[in-house]
Amino acid sequence: MGADKVGKKPSRFKFIRRTTSRTTDDSTTQELEAPETAVDEDNSTPTPEGAQEEEATDLQDEPNTQDETNSQDELPPKDPLPIVTESLEDESLRQDSLPIVTESPQEEAEMQSTPPSLDIPAQESANTVEDIDRADSPVEDPDVTLKNLQETFQNIIDDKLANLPLRLIDTHSGILYTNNDLEEIFKESEEYQRLYENLPVTSVSKFQRKVNEFFRYAMLSHKWASAKDEPQYWQIKGSVYEMDAPREISKLQQFCTTSKKEGYRWAWSDTCCIDKTNNAELQESIISMFSWYKESGITIVYLADVFDISQLKDSQWFKRGWTLQELLAPQFIRFYKQDWQPLIDSDKNHKEELLTVLHDITRIDIDVLKAFKPGVDHVKKRLSWVGARTTKKIEDIAYCLMGIFGIHMPVMYGEKHNAFVRLQKEIMALTDDLSLFDWLGESSTLHSYFAAHPRCFMTPTYDARQDSTSSKFEFRLLKTSKRITSGLSSSALKLVKDVLSNPPHGRFIANGRMSMPFFVHEVATLVPNQNKPGILSYLVKAEGLAELEIVVTQKLEPLYGKGLAVKYRIVRMWEASLLQRQGSTGGEAPDAPNADTPDSPEPPATEPKQEKEKEKEKEKEKEKDKEKDKDKEKDKDKEKDKESWVGRSKDFVADFVADMVTQSTAAALIRRLQEPFVAQLLCSSGEKQPWRRVGTTTRVIAHASSGSVNFRALENVIVH
Repeated sequence: MGADKVGKKPSRFKFIRRTTSRTTDDSTTQELEAPETAVDEDNSTPTPEGAQEEEATDLQDEPNTQDETNSQDELPPKDPLPIVTESLEDESLRQDSLPIVTESPQEEAEMQSTPPSLDIPAQESANTVEDIDRADSPVEDPDVTLKNLQETFQNIIDDKLANLPLRLIDTHSGILYTNNDLEEIFKESEEYQRLYENLPVTSVSKFQRKVNEFFRYAMLSHKWASAKDEPQYWQIKGSVYEMDAPREISKLQQFCTTSKKEGYRWAWSDTCCIDKTNNAELQESIISMFSWYKESGITIVYLADVFDISQLKDSQWFKRGWTLQELLAPQFIRFYKQDWQPLIDSDKNHKEELLTVLHDITRIDIDVLKAFKPGVDHVKKRLSWVGARTTKKIEDIAYCLMGIFGIHMPVMYGEKHNAFVRLQKEIMALTDDLSLFDWLGESSTLHSYFAAHPRCFMTPTYDARQDSTSSKFEFRLLKTSKRITSGLSSSALKLVKDVLSNPPHGRFIANGRMSMPFFVHEVATLVPNQNKPGILSYLVKAEGLAELEIVVTQKLEPLYGKGLAVKYRIVRMWEASLLQRQGSTGGEAPDAPNADTPDSPEPPATEPKQEKEKEKEKEKEKEKDKEKDKDKEKDKDKEKDKESWVGRSKDFVADFVADMVTQSTAAALIRRLQEPFVAQLLCSSGEKQPWRRVGTTTRVIAHASSGSVNFRALENVIVH
């Protein structure tokens, strides 16, 4: 049998059987049965006939090791065959690679030339193979894994603490703790110990959930009593439950008790949880207060002057500046009456249950109440929400709006009305919404173009279309683009093209002065209105406008003609909406490009190929002629139009014909400028004196004068 095997190509199966451990005298053989069984089951490679017979013979001999030994003893003497072995690493790699194939003669010769390993016990060899396989697998070091989990756990705790209020009251003990104390308290809790002991088997999401549950907190919203009656930070010495002064300590105690009943361990009140003697802490608290209310688990609103829901609309809580963000920011609110009983019999979110009632009281849209988002859109509307509200400190009327607009600015008590001006400047830097300047009443003493108070924004937004019903206005709108532009002089048409080619870039403030782009109408006369004695009403005549009446907040010096030092202007603010798409304000312009014209970029699909090629050749010739004409022309205006913003911004002005301003687009702008508009009155006391906006008590609506169409050039005006 041994002689028959010499020179034959051994199968993978037989090779595995040959990988055995022998004693020093080669008398016994201990075969590894597990590998050969696995290979026999998994190997799907076809086996030659001779190899199959040999494998069958081996399988018969394999179960009885003793019989195999005896049969080997009976064999005639023969030359000892070299024992073919593989290194453990090669064998493990071969076992892992499927399908298993037989070795080539070259490989067999190499294996036979490998010296046998005779001194390794069989069991030790198998264990060594397992160890090598385990080392090759990508298993991380348990110590490294544990360290990473610990760091992740700590990061979750740090992130949570960073978003918590600086101080919180423990509703169980009544003790006031700092943010740093909370981490120590959490790590001493049983919940933390259980999580820490089970770190390797606990998911990150579970960590996050458990941390959030532990640090859930309730916020108090209320109308302050006098400062001496409210418990301040410096008065809290021990548990708030053990205090009997000041007068409003009972409100704080009831709040903590109610929060505990609602399932919240931590509670925050603006009376005692802010050290107001620490300027840094005070500023951080005011800036972060909106986010604290938003991230709270519940906001408890205490209405000290409400005994029944019918009295809700008259509560002072709706008249305070700070309570606006305390209504909009929280996601979950519970209202409590004077006796600390729920305002309505419901365990659900009172904010959702009373949406209609809250809308009727505040005039804030229901969608906004349901899901409020900070931002600088709808500026006038947002400012109007606080117009009828008051604050004890002048600066707070601006500071309480920072969260509403998502604006952060330094808190500087003592600046008085400058705080609201700074807020408007911050808003102006973030938006192009012109409703920021749509206010009535007194202007700020610090800058004439900013309102003095949010109540100046409580007037409804003006819609120019409401004043576009006059027959003259409708007649002007119905004019075709060619008739409109033909009525303009060449200089006026050039001004229109300049505006379209290089629109203004916006507004900016430098050295206390604001540069603003206006359409300017110089005032010819400004005289008192004799028909309305007792009020500051003036009749104004300006270039290109019909006579209009203006009611102002301060007495003005009359203007009867030219030559006086005082000057007035009626101005219209530039707005990007004036650059609208062609045909959006009326019918399609007659000179708009048509796809069926010869200039169409794509010819009809039904044309023969020859005609298409001819058309393309004609177009190429036309383009060459145009290029020659452009080279000859040295008109700077046309070159400016070609390289202008209009030519570059094809996405914004998609209907502009390539690299030129057509009559139709100019007519569209002129049509818009003929509409009634909200105007402002500017005044200058001297030739080189800055212009100031004059405050008005009624909105100034200006109409274009009847007659021929006119166009006012844009001018950057410096306003103080």
